[in-house]
Amino acid sequence: MKPILTLLFFLLLVCPGFAKDKRPNVVTLFVDDLGYRDIGCYGGPVKTPVLDKLAAGGVRFTDFHSGAPTCSPSRATFLTGRNHHRTGVYSVLDERFHRMHLLESETTIAEVLKENGYATAHFGKWHLGMPVQNRENPTPADQGFDYWFGVVNGPGPSQKNPTNFIRNGKRVGPMKGYSCQIVVDEALTWIDQKRDGDEPFFLNLWFNEPHDPIAAPDEIVSQYGGLNEREAIYSGTIDNTDRAIGRLVAKLEKLGELDNTIIIYASDNGSYLQERNGELRGKKGSLFEGGHRVPGIFHWKGGIPGGRVENEPAGVVDLLPTLCGLIGIDKPKGVHLDGSDLAPLLTKSGEFTRHQPLFWMSEANMVMRVGDHTLFASSTAKSPIDFKTADRLMEQVKEVLGDDLEKELGGMDLRSRMFNGKFANPEANRLRDQHRRLFYFQESWIPELKKSGLGPVQLYDLSKDLGQKNNIVNQRPELAARLKEQAEAIYQSVMADAPDWGPYQPVVAETTPAAPKDAELDKLLRQIEATDLPGGYHGSSHQVFVDKRMAGLAPQQRERIGRLWKEKRRLHPNMKNVGGSFVKIMEYVAAGEETDEEKGSGSPGVN
Repeated sequence: MKPILTLLFFLLLVCPGFAKDKRPNVVTLFVDDLGYRDIGCYGGPVKTPVLDKLAAGGVRFTDFHSGAPTCSPSRATFLTGRNHHRTGVYSVLDERFHRMHLLESETTIAEVLKENGYATAHFGKWHLGMPVQNRENPTPADQGFDYWFGVVNGPGPSQKNPTNFIRNGKRVGPMKGYSCQIVVDEALTWIDQKRDGDEPFFLNLWFNEPHDPIAAPDEIVSQYGGLNEREAIYSGTIDNTDRAIGRLVAKLEKLGELDNTIIIYASDNGSYLQERNGELRGKKGSLFEGGHRVPGIFHWKGGIPGGRVENEPAGVVDLLPTLCGLIGIDKPKGVHLDGSDLAPLLTKSGEFTRHQPLFWMSEANMVMRVGDHTLFASSTAKSPIDFKTADRLMEQVKEVLGDDLEKELGGMDLRSRMFNGKFANPEANRLRDQHRRLFYFQESWIPELKKSGLGPVQLYDLSKDLGQKNNIVNQRPELAARLKEQAEAIYQSVMADAPDWGPYQPVVAETTPAAPKDAELDKLLRQIEATDLPGGYHGSSHQVFVDKRMAGLAPQQRERIGRLWKEKRRLHPNMKNVGGSFVKIMEYVAAGEETDEEKGSGSPGVN
């Protein structure tokens, strides 16, 4: 009997998960668009003392990866341990255009932990489908979270003073402060007021920073450059998030919970700023390393020996099985997990073996990692994207922005800027929306994808070529062929699991608006177009003129300008001087009253 008691004492001492009342809390920290070389402990320029301390006291991975190079897919993989195609999330989703969402039938980390006695709460960005735009999508509550507070996608109008947070299905309204701090405020309130003190808890914090549109306090931004410098603001958002995380860590320490809390930190994909991904090739959206290699930190003083740097390739796909392993609970039964249990590696309790290679997919293309090698394989599916139109729209944006182009780019190339944040110029923004629409995943593509296979491949040796500049497929044809066969089997498995969302179903308004009086509006808009441009206006300084004029108008006047401008674009799409037409409408509104023609228009573009 004595040896058994000794063993039980040992397990209780070194394995907190062994006894039910000793199970560790879990806190997952997921940031948005943060690069591999952004934070301090990864050699980045941003001061992140809180994260650096967690890394120093835990395990910092040098070869850690998001679930995909873009947002929604990465988050689906994070919660399920499965490739995002299997979960129903093929690409970045938008409820206006997509039926797809994280399938309610999927088993999430929250559901696994809830079944094992955990209180579960989600705070921050969701972007996996919400019941908005007349979609009947599940909410975080349907995916295992007892309590949730967050946004459908991003905080609006920016990360400062957001207006679109939702708490347990009810809109909160305007809030003061910055998104990262607001998210932590809510988590701290939940810890103090909502949780049962006897239950272990799972806090899932998904920050929006440093995703566009960016905002941070001036006193922080000024440490990294000018207050209007895009890169300085970008750094400021990361610094501000580190401070917010510091408040949460301090709370856990005050409550005596820090030592028995598993804290995991990662990013949903690489940065959209190439230089913030270091020497890695590619950035957000790319299947090269820069698109998905991100920081990965695991901290648990009570169960993970700290002070270590780990070079084993791993990723957020491993989180669900790893948490099960660390806590000592069963993985979901009857579910194919693409991720593996890292617990033996983290706790030094055994040898880690990956049951299936790490792999990543865009809508169709695939990259697989085996040892030091990455194999890229393009799909045989025909691309439906009209690249000629996309290039034409970018050229039009250049023309519209004119001398303001460099200012609007904020250090990014134009192609990247088209996918990150809005332009100040309304016409450039309209063209940007058209451009983005071309690249939005369409559910009508799914049948073509499901019948496709893998085509031409590229092969890179990361041990010698971290920047993935040298394709060695011709030097290692046998290895490439063997890896392609393995990748093809995984690809077919994923596509067999992936759901077919059926034909596209456009969002239908709950009530059909009255038909606009197009004839009257057309007449009014032509009258406005026939007026002269104001004295002092020059196309070369269009945005400066507009910004100054708009600043002096009342909110209802600015709103009216927006309504008329939408109708102008709809009724007169082939304007010869786009900027001049906008200025004429602005001057007309500044000088007059709303007409009966405008009041009588009930089109969605006007209301």
